[in-house]
Amino acid sequence: MMRAEDVLAVLDLLDRAGVEVWLDGGWGVDALLCEQTRPHDDLDVVVRAESLAHHERTMRDHGFRPLCEDGPYNHVLVDDAGRTVDVHVVDLGATRTDERGVKVHGPGGLPYPVGSLTGGGRVRGRRVGCCTAEYQVASHTGYAIDEDDERDVLALHHRFGVPLAGRVRAWHEEEGWGVLDAANLREDVWAHFSAVAGEEYAEPTVGQAVTFSVEESERNGYRRRAVAVWPEGTAPEGTAPDGAAPSTVTSS
Repeated sequence: MMRAEDVLAVLDLLDRAGVEVWLDGGWGVDALLCEQTRPHDDLDVVVRAESLAHHERTMRDHGFRPLCEDGPYNHVLVDDAGRTVDVHVVDLGATRTDERGVKVHGPGGLPYPVGSLTGGGRVRGRRVGCCTAEYQVASHTGYAIDEDDERDVLALHHRFGVPLAGRVRAWHEEEGWGVLDAANLREDVWAHFSAVAGEEYAEPTVGQAVTFSVEESERNGYRRRAVAVWPEGTAPEGTAPDGAAPSTVTSS
């Protein structure tokens, strides 16, 4: 496990070496929340490509050695105490537009969306830079999420109002309710027409991409219900439905 004191020890040695990092992953979520919500196996850090060599020397000088690699811009370090650091490389010197039309950093690093490293939080009271809440929620998609992933997503959703993404799985027009396939959750979400009804929004259709907010409330056998639903790209001002926009939320 990477305890809070382990995280602070790693941040201290990197800070003394002048290596800037941002927290990602589970500790990045808990930094945004300003509290540890669950145990963490490792510490995910984002490192500038130009600082990578210095970062590696610093970590090696403090007993960390390579454990495994996951591509050219992602590798894992471990020390004799079992402290594990998952290193993500980002190239802040250039940007490009990806296949979704999102502006991302690169090409000499992982494609973090521009603005996704502007979050701020605390670990045991220490101020740290981290990925934004919007990015964290958006990045918990595209794979089989587990209970920890879902807990992280819901914590950020409820704390910062970051909308969730999904599609309309089923809609019973005559009864005025349907089911949303939640990309960030392990279970579907019940939705009533009153959550989407409005002058500018039409009746939902099966397969339609939507963003939404939820609450814990059992309806028709579903554990959660949507309290607001918007067609994809039309969420109210101040939200980031695609998770790519710069965060305006920081924890201090």
